[in-house]
Amino acid sequence: MSDGRTAATIDTGRSAAGPALPNALLDSAVYPHAAPAPQLLETHISWIVLAGEYAYKFKKPVHLPFVDYSTRALRRAACRTEVELNARWAPDLYLGVSELVVTAAGWRLDVAGTPLEPAVRMRRFDRYEELDALIARAAVAPAELAALGTELAGWHAAARAVAPAAALGTPAAALAAARENLATLLGLEPAARRERAAQLAAWVRSQHAVLESTLAARRAGGRVRECHGDLHTRNVVRWRGRLTPFDGIDFDPGLRFIDVASDVAFLVMDLERLGRADLACAFLDAWLSASGDYAAARVLPWFLCYRALVRAKVDALRAGQLAPGSPPAVAAAAECAAFLALAAGYTARGPGRLIITHGVSGSGKSWLATRLVAALPAIRLRSDVERKRLAGLAPQAASGSPLDAGLYSAAATRGAYERLAVDAGELIAAGFDTIVDATFLDAAERGRFAAVAHAAGAPFAILDCTAPQDVLEARIAARRGDPSEATLAVLAQQLTRATPLGARERRSAVAIDTAHAPDVAALAAALRAAAARPGGGPRGAAPAS
Repeated sequence: MSDGRTAATIDTGRSAAGPALPNALLDSAVYPHAAPAPQLLETHISWIVLAGEYAYKFKKPVHLPFVDYSTRALRRAACRTEVELNARWAPDLYLGVSELVVTAAGWRLDVAGTPLEPAVRMRRFDRYEELDALIARAAVAPAELAALGTELAGWHAAARAVAPAAALGTPAAALAAARENLATLLGLEPAARRERAAQLAAWVRSQHAVLESTLAARRAGGRVRECHGDLHTRNVVRWRGRLTPFDGIDFDPGLRFIDVASDVAFLVMDLERLGRADLACAFLDAWLSASGDYAAARVLPWFLCYRALVRAKVDALRAGQLAPGSPPAVAAAAECAAFLALAAGYTARGPGRLIITHGVSGSGKSWLATRLVAALPAIRLRSDVERKRLAGLAPQAASGSPLDAGLYSAAATRGAYERLAVDAGELIAAGFDTIVDATFLDAAERGRFAAVAHAAGAPFAILDCTAPQDVLEARIAARRGDPSEATLAVLAQQLTRATPLGARERRSAVAIDTAHAPDVAALAAALRAAAARPGGGPRGAAPAS
């Protein structure tokens, strides 16, 4: 390329490198490192070059309703913001801002010269390690999603909360974002799709009116924070052995200063879209347990619907940009219809099942409940964790409370069960199957939770765990780093005080001797069957493997 051509493109000030930029980036000489055969990827707002061990993201000089990259200064600021924001969860991926410059030898990156275009500099990763690709080849486990959920709760806790006087993250802003998606969808063809979009628009408005005060209270309580904003399966990659988010929203503070429940809902929705409710529950369960934000259940269905509508809108726009009737256009339209159907499903969810455990310390309740999160799938509430949360303690912290005092007094125990009942009620009302992991040795407490399920119209079952006393004692003696602080003395007291299940309770119970390794999938099926018997029925039994 001639010096005259380079100077002409620089002089524009707005488009900088102009239309020559994408092809010029395929020249290996541009890069200050080995970059054989660079590859160019393109989105509606970026050019991404895969060059050797690195990737460079250049912002396109566009001015769209949702993003303004029309000047070099705006693009440079956006690059800096992208690096700053994404370094919160992916510091090893986001390395800084590079500068494409003009030199006597031509365009070069990160050397002395006249500034031409900024770019986000990242380490290159294997795209087959992105979460959607991992799911497609069944190469990701629930435990990995649980780890991501726990980490996300920590990132949310450390993120900036919205300023009270700001216009960001308000209930009105959330509704405006939803309406913006629906405005596109209400113009869809055919008519049946427009009709579904209109029905969804009516539900979004009416449900927002119901939730408006809750959304406002969550904002006032610090639940609106600077989030990722675009957390779906194509924006998560397995990097150095752990699932890592990337490509969070840099261009619009209104799309990242959101309720943390909205951030979580995007990935939950996308996992469910891919048929992996087990992964969705593993992720959500871990986030809820780490954050303690079980009240988010009340707003999650609305945000799940909103996130499905976001994806429906994107596919609708993509279909409209492609040649009518072409295979890509047909595929995009089909994806749009699928997301509309998913959104509609979130508007009509019935109550979830409520399952409580029953058994003394060491009987295997928590071990089983952990595995049932993905197997059912379900959200788990654990009494040992919530008891400590109420006291301001971390799950693994030692309370120092003697038996029948402090954290384990009768009053503290009642408070813990009251908290569990409230949270369980919120979860099942929102349509989530829920396991409450506690001893439930008191018949009155079991009755309270059966009443919670009855009030919500939810199916109810009991997981009745037993084991020989020598097994119970060995398990308690071997515990290390567990939220439970049960001792052999506690076990002895439980065995004398426990109220066994009554005849009516046994009709909705699944009994299992955990001395033998259980078939967790069969146990999950047995619990679903037991919970489907509203008036009780024959006692369920889970086979051992």
